[in-house]
Amino acid sequence: MHTCSPVCRRSSPPIAFTLIEVMMASVILIVGFTGLIQAITIGSEALDTARKQQVATQIMDAEIERLRSGPWSTIAGLAASGSLTINSAGAISGDTTRFALTNYTATNTDDNLPLAALARGFTCSFARTRLRPASATSATVTYLRIDYTVNWTSNTGRAYSRSTPAFFGQNGLHLSYQKS
Repeated sequence: MHTCSPVCRRSSPPIAFTLIEVMMASVILIVGFTGLIQAITIGSEALDTARKQQVATQIMDAEIERLRSGPWSTIAGLAASGSLTINSAGAISGDTTRFALTNYTATNTDDNLPLAALARGFTCSFARTRLRPASATSATVTYLRIDYTVNWTSNTGRAYSRSTPAFFGQNGLHLSYQKS
């Protein structure tokens, strides 16, 4: 007769995972993957917003620099307001003869097409205010303010806006501007 030693009598450890262990591991993986997907989504939205803010800034800078490089009569004769829209295909419509993006012409052969292609879905506008003298006309104004605004909607449907004022003086006193 064979007698078992105390070592033989022990039960052997389980060879496979239990159902509870598999379920817990699955839950941990699902939570981890969900967090990873959320992080990628948030990062993608942040990159898209940063890129579009940079494009908006480039548009406003181009508008201001174009005015600064032109004659005072162009600045003083600027309409009280204007706007243009760049659709999803990159086509520009609106007050094209009032914006540097379209090179102040009604034809599209001289438009800044690379910048317009980046600004798809943007709306650009400006508002001019004559500051001095108080009731100035385009012939008598010596100091004015132009507020540029660029609006767009992100991929997630959130509306964004970027604006900046620029100040212009008749004798070349073009003050700095603040982006907001």
